[in-house]
Order: sequence, then C-alpha cells, then structure tokens
Amino acid sequence: MPESSFFRPALAKMLPYTPGEQPAPGKTVKLNTNENPYPPPKAVVEAIQHAATGAINRYPDPVATAFRRAAADALGLPGPEWILAGNGSDEILTMLVRGFVGEGQRLRLPYPSYILYRTLADIQGADWEQVAFEDGWKLPAAFGKTENDVRLVFLPNPNSPSGTVVPPAEIEQLASTMTCPLVVDEAYA
Repeated sequence: MPESSFFRPALAKMLPYTPGEQPAPGKTVKLNTNENPYPPPKAVVEAIQHAATGAINRYPDPVATAFRRAAADALGLPGPEWILAGNGSDEILTMLVRGFVGEGQRLRLPYPSYILYRTLADIQGADWEQVAFEDGWKLPAAFGKTENDVRLVFLPNPNSPSGTVVPPAEIEQLASTMTCPLVVDEAYA
C-alpha cells in the first residue's frame, strides 16, 4: 500500500512546501522573512536570560490568562475572552482556518499575499480564492463581496510582499459588508 494512501485526500494532492532561498550568512538581510539586521538590544537578551532561570520545567498557563487580561485592558476590551493567544501568528491563523473553513468552503485573500493562507486552506480540503489588487495596490470591490461559501477573509495589513496598507476606514467598510469574519493580519506591522 503506498504511503500516500494513509493521508487524507486533501493532503495527498498537495505539493510539498518549497522554502524560500536562504543565502549564506553574511551581509544579506531577508526583509521578506522579517529578519532584523541588528542584534537584539541588551535588555532583550537580559529578559531572555532571566526567563530561562525561571520555572521552565513546568508548562505555562495553557490559555495565557495573565497575558489575555493585560491585552484586554490595554486594548480597552470587555475582558480576556476577546483575546486569542497562540504560539505565534501562524498558529493563530491555523486555528482560525480550522475553526471557520470546512471542506469545500472558501477562504478569500488578496493577491499577491502570504502563501501560508492558501496552504492552510489546502490542508483543510477547503478552496481559496485570490482577489488581485488593482493598479496602485488598491483592493477591488470584489474583495468585499458577499458569497455564502466564503467562510473567512484574510487581509494582511501591511501586506506581504507589497507592503500595502489598507486604511482603517476602508477596513471598517469591508467588515460592514461581509457576512463572514474578516481577519486583519498585522504580523508585519
């Protein structure tokens, strides 16, 4: 029996991920991977060292209660239940796609955009729809159109790789016309 027969059909038909070029260490800085050309500040190194001397032999609070309370307070939200914590933005994006987009349903995203969005839809056996930016990196009206099988819309802001920023008023307008959740991904802010 071939190994591929053990995988769900949605996974078996996926092409393997091809990572981007990783130049040899030196003077190259890959801005598209959010690398920083500068070493971390001394205070950051000290904070990491301090954290490493704490209780790292125990699992942390699995729902990040203290962080979620502090974030809710800082953002003026009603409570910590408004905050979703995860191990980096990719995990949160994964949770959102798993929670909202099922097999045969659609995820919408602008084009060009973060390739992981498509991969997450493929893993779910879902479809994805790319809506190309217009000249001047403007989102077309089609990006906000309502369709029943579109279950989630991702809007990276600023967008990767273009750096396009959609103003808050335009985001509010989009959100008010959609019948599904609009996720504003600000990982590159």
